[in-house]
Amino acid sequence: MAVMLWLGLWGLDRGTMWRDESATYQMARRTLPQIRDALGTVDAVHGLYYVLMHPLLALHPSEVTLRLPSVLAAVATTALVAALGCRLARPRVGLWAGLLYAATPVVTHYAQEGRSYALVAAGAAWATYLLVPAAGVGPRTGRADGSLSGSASLTSGFAVEADWADRPARGPASVAGLAGRDAGPGPGTRVRSAVSVRGGVPRLARAASAPGRRGRVTGWRWAAYGGVVAVTALLHVFAALMLAAHALTLLISRARRPVWQGWGIAATGAVAAVVPLVVVARRQSAQLAWMRRPTPGRLWAVVEEFAGPSALVLAINLLLITLALARPRWRSLTAVALPLICVPPVLLFALALHRPCFHERYLLFTLPGIPLLAAAGVDRLVGTVGSRWAVAVAGRQVRTVVGRQIRALAVGVVGRRVQTVAARLLPAKVRRPRAASRRRAPLGIDGLARAVAARLPAVGVGALPGAAAARLVRAVTRRRAAARVDRFAGVDGLAGVVADRRRAVVGRRPAVVAVAAGVLAVGCAFVWQFPLHQLERQPLSRQDDLAALAAAVGRLTRPGEPVLYDPPKERRIAIAYPRPLAELRDIALGTPGPASGTLYGVDVGPTELLRRLGGARSAWLIAADEPRVRPVKAAVLTGRFRLAYSLCLPGIRLEHYVRAGPAG
Repeated sequence: MAVMLWLGLWGLDRGTMWRDESATYQMARRTLPQIRDALGTVDAVHGLYYVLMHPLLALHPSEVTLRLPSVLAAVATTALVAALGCRLARPRVGLWAGLLYAATPVVTHYAQEGRSYALVAAGAAWATYLLVPAAGVGPRTGRADGSLSGSASLTSGFAVEADWADRPARGPASVAGLAGRDAGPGPGTRVRSAVSVRGGVPRLARAASAPGRRGRVTGWRWAAYGGVVAVTALLHVFAALMLAAHALTLLISRARRPVWQGWGIAATGAVAAVVPLVVVARRQSAQLAWMRRPTPGRLWAVVEEFAGPSALVLAINLLLITLALARPRWRSLTAVALPLICVPPVLLFALALHRPCFHERYLLFTLPGIPLLAAAGVDRLVGTVGSRWAVAVAGRQVRTVVGRQIRALAVGVVGRRVQTVAARLLPAKVRRPRAASRRRAPLGIDGLARAVAARLPAVGVGALPGAAAARLVRAVTRRRAAARVDRFAGVDGLAGVVADRRRAVVGRRPAVVAVAAGVLAVGCAFVWQFPLHQLERQPLSRQDDLAALAAAVGRLTRPGEPVLYDPPKERRIAIAYPRPLAELRDIALGTPGPASGTLYGVDVGPTELLRRLGGARSAWLIAADEPRVRPVKAAVLTGRFRLAYSLCLPGIRLEHYVRAGPAG
């Protein structure tokens, strides 16, 4: 969060606004009735955002105030991405994912823009975070063979995990009990819950003892989820596409019927709240007339922008994502992140083929899926390397030390059993040791076997019952074989446990090193893309620079000269920065924007315009430098005025017309 806050505040005041920010600036400064009237004709999809910005700009209208909510929203999104990584995987995955999200240049681009896209991303991340506990999606790891370890149910949200490092065994010691983790907890084993415990009672037990309370809690979670989705979609209607991604998450997670029912009710309520906005926005679709039908290359451009944009960082991110998907360690994280980054772009692309509406800013809320998957890939890579390193460093020593303990344990257990059998079968003179031998160390299995083999011929067949000798030999052989099997199985099983619990054997230093290495890698990626971050703080990073345009027009014009804006949206220059153009006459304006319920006002017709230009000897025309825009006012001026000169500025053409004949 601190990193994202620093990146958001760094260079926040660029000294200029671009055209979309100027729309936010002028709309949010109107009264609420004026905002309501304007939303009936334009920008209905941003209506809630304008209402939220209204009190802020009323307190202190400035560019910093305009962009500060986006910065705070980006900070909240970073925190939610990190929280998702911690909840679906482990804390270091959350740390890496949050840092990766904050270090992405496109994130800082929209974090420093006075539009709703950063807030939409925060709302989508919040809704996804609420989905996880409501649907019971929890950490579930995957082994290389596709089986699950650890465990957490994707449908109930509860799990138990044997704490092999802290489970005492009661009764006789058994070497076979150490052979492998998959044997499960046995009798007398302490078992811990994977969920937190409050008041000494696990949540699973509480849920079982109070189903009504569990149902009420789940109901409130679904209500909160539906409310967040509805508000986010009201901030921008395309954010409703996250519901399709969440539905695929539940499908992959094999959610049970109650989960589907809760999600369905919440999703239906959110969609019902957004339907009126969709109806109004469809009538205003002419605002997107500048867009064209996308090509498949646009999808790849979104991937480059979100996962890069530099080629090196893009390649590394894609490799890490591939590693996370090919050998998933955290299947729950994959089930949440992969649909989020794949489903909404594909659906918006399909919709744009029918009605052009595809742009990367509409998909910013899907970006958290990339750092989550990349962080999971780093965790898989670190886990693989760390496991081999831990086994290489500690394996030989651990096997030697523990092997001695296991052999001593096996000799003690099996030796006593063999001695008991021998005591029953051998005569007293064979069983009675000499006084000197009492002071020696125990013979052990091998020594006992040699003693039995040496004594049997001396005792003779008649000294033992008919099958006693055979029974003794079989007993000794069987016990020796069992001891060998138990010994090697115990050592191998314990080595597997040591590989998984290596931090308990070789200390926490490797884990700290792994976390630090991941943070260092993110820092290197940020340094590599530092020029791109610097560029985002420059006015040239946006489509136009209204402050520079207003200053240029103010230097070239003289007070009192008439000026025309063609089309009326170019009036945004004077609305955003009125001081340089304050002494010019907006001669074509019929009704201002606030009074007409429009963004830029309503112009008069050609006849009235010529009447107003009757006594003017010259006029300035600020026209959009777009080939698709038809110059209506230029055609009106051509009959009575001639073009003196034209100046091309970024995004506009500044033309000076002088009267061809005498004024009249």
